[in-house]
Amino acid sequence: MRNLLILFALGFSIQTFAQNPLGFSFEDGKQYVEMSFKDESNLIVIPILVNGEGPFNFILDTGSESGMIFDRFVISENNLVNARTVPIYAQDGNKVTDLLVANNIDIQMKGINGEQQSMLVLEKNSINIENILGVQAHGVLGSELFNRFVVEIDYKNEKLRLYEPSKFKAPKGYQKVDIKVRDFRPYIAASVKQKGQKKLDINLLIDTGASSALFLDEQRNENIVLPEKTVEHALGSSLSGIMEGQVGRIKRFKFGRNFNFKRVVTSYPDDWQVKSVVGMKGRELTRSGTIGSDILSRFSVIFDYHNSVVYLKKTKEYRNPFKFNTAGFTFISKGEESKQFFVSRIIPDSPADAAGIQPDDEIISIEGKPIFFYSFPDINGFLRGEEGSKLSIVIKRKGELYKKDLVLKKLI
Repeated sequence: MRNLLILFALGFSIQTFAQNPLGFSFEDGKQYVEMSFKDESNLIVIPILVNGEGPFNFILDTGSESGMIFDRFVISENNLVNARTVPIYAQDGNKVTDLLVANNIDIQMKGINGEQQSMLVLEKNSINIENILGVQAHGVLGSELFNRFVVEIDYKNEKLRLYEPSKFKAPKGYQKVDIKVRDFRPYIAASVKQKGQKKLDINLLIDTGASSALFLDEQRNENIVLPEKTVEHALGSSLSGIMEGQVGRIKRFKFGRNFNFKRVVTSYPDDWQVKSVVGMKGRELTRSGTIGSDILSRFSVIFDYHNSVVYLKKTKEYRNPFKFNTAGFTFISKGEESKQFFVSRIIPDSPADAAGIQPDDEIISIEGKPIFFYSFPDINGFLRGEEGSKLSIVIKRKGELYKKDLVLKKLI
């Protein structure tokens, strides 16, 4: 399973003072622009210039109300003159970090200028995204782009297209689905069918910054129940640390007129620090989870916040099964250029557990090929192989090499 990336929006409510969508405009009077992005672990990574420097990699995230910069070196100290400081606290009352509100930032991407932007800046970079996801990212672009433009995400061809809202016409072949935009973020009505339960109608945040398929709030919605078979798993990373929880499968998931999925890999966070009721008084809705990019990437998606709709068109990946880890261990990257990989945790009663693989073991080779030949997604692909297939791994522990042969099996 791909790790989830949810940034500050995971655990904390930040007022959206830091966004300025009207500062974004097309260059040369254009009304449409197309740019390339990289699909990294199901995250949309786009290159941008900040104050004329870069390019820097930013994640496009519908789940974040405001843009965020992870590393202070990306901006000038002039952007932090008289910067407001926002302390961030965990639910237990302990201070996690400070966010700074940087001002007068100029952003450029292909065909788009963003002038005098304000963005949140981590005082200290406490999120090591590259180690966890293998994605080198310097920050996040949040709702600013979506509030200003109609935004098309073409996952298959790794293209991002921005349209002037007043000139946009929905293309043929797409299904229109109503959404509700609350606190500058999109929510969609969906239904889940759990084993032994009636169909349940819920509202979900649409989050392109969540790389997994589906998250359900079992702890605050009494009608959401854990599947019979789950495993404990690290579900993601935030300012307050690693988010723990359970992972299982729901029987069916549906949204729109006829978008149906079976046996969806679903995460159930422990102590999920998100607002369950969103929106201003009189326009509230109850959020019961998140739909992430392992579902969204099966479509071409067009976000039109101005008319409260999304347009979706199935791709050939639509019917692909939802895969979960069949090897039984997760990993992180370290070292120069993040080309060293280490086991981070073991799932109990899994093939890795049976083979005696341990946390902190360094992965030296997979299937006879040195590990540096593989990317982060390549390794994840091996760990989600077919049940019954064999996986040969060489690990190093305390200077000694050990060959481990795993027979993969379904864990959920």
